[in-house]
Amino acid sequence: MSSERQLLESEGRWWGEHQHRYNEAIKRLKPGDIVLDIACGTGFGTAALAAATSGKVIGGDISEEAITECKENWVKANLDFQAMDGTALPFDDNHFDVIVSFETIEHTTSYPAMLKEFARTLKPGGQLILSTPNAAITSPDGKIGNPYHTQEFRYAELKKILEGVFSEASLLGQRNKRYDKRSFKMLTGKLFESLFLSMGIRKLPYSFRNSIMKSLFGYTLYPVPDDFILEASEEVITPTCPVLFAICKK
Repeated sequence: MSSERQLLESEGRWWGEHQHRYNEAIKRLKPGDIVLDIACGTGFGTAALAAATSGKVIGGDISEEAITECKENWVKANLDFQAMDGTALPFDDNHFDVIVSFETIEHTTSYPAMLKEFARTLKPGGQLILSTPNAAITSPDGKIGNPYHTQEFRYAELKKILEGVFSEASLLGQRNKRYDKRSFKMLTGKLFESLFLSMGIRKLPYSFRNSIMKSLFGYTLYPVPDDFILEASEEVITPTCPVLFAICKK
């Protein structure tokens, strides 16, 4: 599986998007849930999950280096990090209440084996909460531009795959709603945001670009978790949501 790890920095361009996904997972946890966060990366989301349940939370990643860093950065009584391969999980059947897998299955051609492992290790009635790029937006012509991705999925394709493994599979879409409200100020803000993220200008210090956005428009250049929303309609998801967000039940 190739690496495309979210850096441990709260001012990263994709930080708000990643954090929003974990916030949505946390909403779906019950007290005492035992959780696996597979492809945990830097572990910031795993630590957030561990703060939301009294049950054991395990962050798993194929990278030994990533796991070492996680253990150094995050310490909690119910939190553990282990190096593991998502296609051969080192756990008994029916072990977890919830498995979280964000931006994972697009990185390996062995994703069918991985999904079967998720189903095997989930308890009856347990949930898989998964996200992956929406190919209708990220690779509309069928050519995958991201060198770390081995495949990407469209709505109907992913739903069919998940329903072949799980008893239920609900598919949502994640999108940035910052500019849903139409006004001259918001249209100008969108223009400035595009300008500050353009190839030449984005070389300027983020603190400088961000201070201008905050002073002129009252919000940060990079989106925050509250800028994102989950959509439920396929008609809205396909053309507007860059990320598919699935909730599956065993």
